[in-house]
Amino acid sequence: MDIAYMFVSLTLGDCEFSPAAAVRRLLQWFELRSSGSEHEDALAAVVFRASFEYMFSDRFTSASWTFPEQLLKDLIRQASEGKEASKIAPTAFRLLRNIPDRKLKWREAGESWSALVESVLNNDALKRWTQEQFLASNFEPTQDHK
Repeated sequence: MDIAYMFVSLTLGDCEFSPAAAVRRLLQWFELRSSGSEHEDALAAVVFRASFEYMFSDRFTSASWTFPEQLLKDLIRQASEGKEASKIAPTAFRLLRNIPDRKLKWREAGESWSALVESVLNNDALKRWTQEQFLASNFEPTQDHK
């Protein structure tokens, strides 16, 4: 849900989706791309790969969690002082408590992501796939291209 929500809200600009609804919106985005040409499909994969790496690659390391952890601690501290952060303190406390588990899940996601990029989402694999799709499309040159 994190991945879908961030991609849908930041890359597609659809901020009105809840995290759960964002998963459906992301799948819809992929489905719309798959009805295009082989180049459009490959471009969608590149857009997703670049967006994913931009938004999430820092979550694959423990060091990158220092800022969110400190931010949550600051929110909880401010809430204890009676400041406006008290409205989100329960959520901040829950998120802070879940950071160790989230770090582990993101590290595992990073390993899976690296394997995916190295195998089927690298530029060479996408170019090869595009060429295979083009050749399999029964391309017939028009009179202008003969």
